[in-house]
Amino acid sequence: MCVTYIRLVYCCCSPEFHACSFFFHYKQDDTNLGSDYVCVNTINENLEEAQQFQRIFIPLLYSLVFVIGVIGNGLVLYILLRYRRVRSNTDNFLVHLAIADLLMLFTFPFGVTDVLAGWVFGDCLCKIVRVISRVNFYCSSLLLGCISIDRYMSIIHAVNAFRKHHVMTAHIPCFCVWIFCFLLSLPNLFILGTFTNGNVTRCRYHDSSFQENRFWQAERFLNHVVGFLFPLILMTFCYFHIIVTLCNSPRREKKRAVRVAIVITSVFFLCWTPYNVVIFVDTLDQLQLIKGCVNFKQLHLAVIITELLGYIHCCLNPLLYAFVGVKFRNDAMRVFNAYHMLQVKDD
Repeated sequence: MCVTYIRLVYCCCSPEFHACSFFFHYKQDDTNLGSDYVCVNTINENLEEAQQFQRIFIPLLYSLVFVIGVIGNGLVLYILLRYRRVRSNTDNFLVHLAIADLLMLFTFPFGVTDVLAGWVFGDCLCKIVRVISRVNFYCSSLLLGCISIDRYMSIIHAVNAFRKHHVMTAHIPCFCVWIFCFLLSLPNLFILGTFTNGNVTRCRYHDSSFQENRFWQAERFLNHVVGFLFPLILMTFCYFHIIVTLCNSPRREKKRAVRVAIVITSVFFLCWTPYNVVIFVDTLDQLQLIKGCVNFKQLHLAVIITELLGYIHCCLNPLLYAFVGVKFRNDAMRVFNAYHMLQVKDD
């Protein structure tokens, strides 16, 4: 008979965190096995299996996403900047989206290293990497909301037909989004730090108890509202009216112009919805609002897998530009042809 029971609280990966850290709260009880507690031997076995899976799964797949995403978004950024004189407002928003994706991807090596060897980069980078990760998570979703508003104004109200295009038309709202997201992420500079447990150093909150850490709870709320629900409501409203308008319009040009934005937005939410659902279930479990026992191993693996699915969108956007956007395909072919001609000259 087990005499020691344990309530497990863990810090999930980005946008919650890149490497999962585990924190234990012990409770001695010789007579009663509550639904919120499991035997130490059982949790140790599940924890060991989950950590072993994590050490293999995260480095391989996150490295693959990193390589593909950096190459793809780098190419997108080069093409959009190379032909900046003919960029539309949507293209300008996509420039900022590619930058946000690249900055998010550049935090991956830190997370992979943390999984394999612990946090070896010091207290300062612990705070900076976390802030960068959060800023770009918020920016990715809010910039997609900006794209939907731009398309809505262009198609529903025909704003572009009556105003002069200016380079700052799209950049000003983008800069406002960056500043807003930075302010939301700024508290991480003061509540994160490095802590050593045995021979392993981790980057985590000063207060590792989810139930007592109000900022952690607030950040979960912001993750769902600012990073998911608000952009979802905004894009649903804009694209619903756009689709209704296009169904009554014979102009194919507008249909092609909005296709990329709709597909990119749809893929974003298909990628991030499972993660938000799993994190919401985990939040309820951490607050002990779920009656009964939640399987730790299944929940932990669900967090890892759905998080990776969310990050895949960082390298999916370039593929969407290539296969959906006719203009981007033409610009990409010009780049490849120019590169091929240089190779021929060198030979």
